[in-house]
Amino acid sequence: MAVFIIASTIVLQAQAPQGEPGQRRGGGQRDGGAQRGGGGQREGGAQRGGDARGGAQRGGAPQQAPMAIKMVKPGLYMVTNGGGNSTVRVTDQGVILVDTKNLGDQFYNELMGQIKTVTNQPIKYVFVTHVHQDHAGNIGKFVQAGTQVITNDGLKRNLETGGADGKGYTSAAGKPAPPNVTYTKNKQIKLGNARAEAYHFGRAHTGGDTVVYFPDVKVVSLGDEFVAAQPNADYPMGGSLLEWSKVLTQVLKLDFDTAIPGHGNDPLTKADVVAFQKKIDAIGKKAIELAKKGTPKDQIRAQIQSQTADLGTWQMTGVINDQRLDAFYDEISKAK
Repeated sequence: MAVFIIASTIVLQAQAPQGEPGQRRGGGQRDGGAQRGGGGQREGGAQRGGDARGGAQRGGAPQQAPMAIKMVKPGLYMVTNGGGNSTVRVTDQGVILVDTKNLGDQFYNELMGQIKTVTNQPIKYVFVTHVHQDHAGNIGKFVQAGTQVITNDGLKRNLETGGADGKGYTSAAGKPAPPNVTYTKNKQIKLGNARAEAYHFGRAHTGGDTVVYFPDVKVVSLGDEFVAAQPNADYPMGGSLLEWSKVLTQVLKLDFDTAIPGHGNDPLTKADVVAFQKKIDAIGKKAIELAKKGTPKDQIRAQIQSQTADLGTWQMTGVINDQRLDAFYDEISKAK
């Protein structure tokens, strides 16, 4: 198995990119066939040939790993597997949760069970980092429980009108419910002895991304704006590879030392985010340079791959998959 070595010398299990054949998204886009670290979870939810929670799968594939909770700092935990990573901030008056796992009762119940192993406090606030159902899947469960579920208003638009066909995000696992609280640029809450600050710095993985910053413990939860392997820009949901670097530049202005990635088994460091941002920036600059030289669309990814130093295990066919190549080429061709 390949390994991915990040600037801080943390070695993580390599993860295949999002965006390869798997679960279909709005407008026929596929996003989630690639397995991720943390037990081989697929972003799209249910895996073909077996239930999404680790039932028997065709070809004798190994079952998915169960969820696991680990302390990142006193009072702050991350829950891996079962979808994207969730962040759990425990306060003396309740819990602030970031991301809700794959859609479905089994995932919701298991997530709640993991949280109960570290606290009996109720969940008072939920932030969701972006529309993909492995992060947004159980919005409806928390809304039904009377919890404030907070997202960027771009996420709500993604649900309603996202995708190449304009009919809104969907997946094989189903469609997440809408949030009951939205914000445009930033949103702050205080709960007990803690504070959480949500920011939408712009288009990156999707057009409705949220970064959640916990200033008292210097931790930032980034969803899929930062992953342990390689990124992909979901153009049908408003994503932008060229804007992504600028978004991370804003993230890096926050005073944090620890970052919770959207996928991957461990928390990472600010230095890792810096390294990640530099790679995305290098891809964008090389893409614009090649487009200005008239590089054909069908050759652009291969030339970016061969001419961009230090991409490591990142593969351009995963960063920009076939279904998103037209939108990517259009963006870089128009860039000044």
